[in-house]
Amino acid sequence: MACVSLEVTQRCNLDCTLCYLSERAEMAHDVPLDILFDRIEMVARHYGAGTSIQISGGDPTLRPLPDLVAICAKIRTLGMRSCLMTNGILATREMLESLSRAGLDDVAFHVDLTQERTGFPTEESLNSVRSAYIERAKGLGVRILFNTTVFDGNIGELPSVARYFRDRAADLALVSFQMQADTGRGVAGARSAAITKDSVTQALASGFEADFPYQNIQIGHRDCNRYTVLLVAGQKASSIFGDRNLVADIFRAFDETKGDVAPYTAIPRATLRSVVRRPILALRTLAHGAGLLWQMRGGLVQSRGKVSRLSVLVHNFMDAEELIAERCASCVFMVMTADGPMSMCAHNAERDMRLFSPASIHTGDSQRWWSAATGKFTDRPDGQLPDVVSIKRMKGRQRRAALAARRGPPGQ
Repeated sequence: MACVSLEVTQRCNLDCTLCYLSERAEMAHDVPLDILFDRIEMVARHYGAGTSIQISGGDPTLRPLPDLVAICAKIRTLGMRSCLMTNGILATREMLESLSRAGLDDVAFHVDLTQERTGFPTEESLNSVRSAYIERAKGLGVRILFNTTVFDGNIGELPSVARYFRDRAADLALVSFQMQADTGRGVAGARSAAITKDSVTQALASGFEADFPYQNIQIGHRDCNRYTVLLVAGQKASSIFGDRNLVADIFRAFDETKGDVAPYTAIPRATLRSVVRRPILALRTLAHGAGLLWQMRGGLVQSRGKVSRLSVLVHNFMDAEELIAERCASCVFMVMTADGPMSMCAHNAERDMRLFSPASIHTGDSQRWWSAATGKFTDRPDGQLPDVVSIKRMKGRQRRAALAARRGPPGQ
């Protein structure tokens, strides 16, 4: 399992042209803490210690800070990892300090042109926003991650974005690139023929100026994700997974000796032990590492010998009307719902149904149901959908349609 999303609110302070939230999502009341705690415990039962929980939404920073502190503390108590998924607008230094003290492990900032931030016409101009967010989170003991949606409006700038991340690798742990998908309320719709797994991978390889051997490591279904880990020194980068045969032999060695590794955060250490116990494999691994350092020798001079590690992910999300059952069944990016975990793509395609299904909670011998439509608890399930709201609260396609209806037919 790569991660499980815990959606703590459906509210957002942006209206992105590509958004996985549904037209009715903004009408949903925030899930009460007691129910969120139940879902966190469900994650622990399903996937165990070390699992990464994405505290997401909407934008979770629209919840009161004490709620977020309690959520981070609950996740830490159960031995799991927490990641705040935010556009960063309200994620102040003070907020991040409080969450770090409560146990927050990672903060993932989503910054790209789909957000239509005023005064930022290009991805390059958004680098000032990214740099400000990095400075806001540095030194707090949390890993810094970035998410970027890839669409027609920025595919040409992708090499430049990759170069920016390469040059800031010392401050970053992971960067992910999410390919445009026709799901949710976003007005941009389906991707064009220019947005493919290969075109995105090639653009990133060009920007990082490094090979992207995605075939050698697989996360989830082969059509869903591409992944590599780069070593970066100065302006030189190289993937640690470049030797396919070595990667396969290391995995075999780990598989033969791993036993029961829990939590999964202990896997790197267990893998190292597996390699060390095999002298020939250890020598091959050392030789591979030395080769990588030689490739980066110019960058090592620039960085004064400092080498950073940067994970790079490409997500190929599915359109809501074109889900493939095999891919959903292999999903490693899940969403925790009232009925348990489900594929993120499947959840996005069924969001209204999932959001407004009654959520139950047990108190002693009694059971109550909570409705996202009303924000209230009742003694019996209530699956009603919310009433239509004002245009001011609408977003995405719904807002555009409402404004067009208000204007009337052209020429009227």
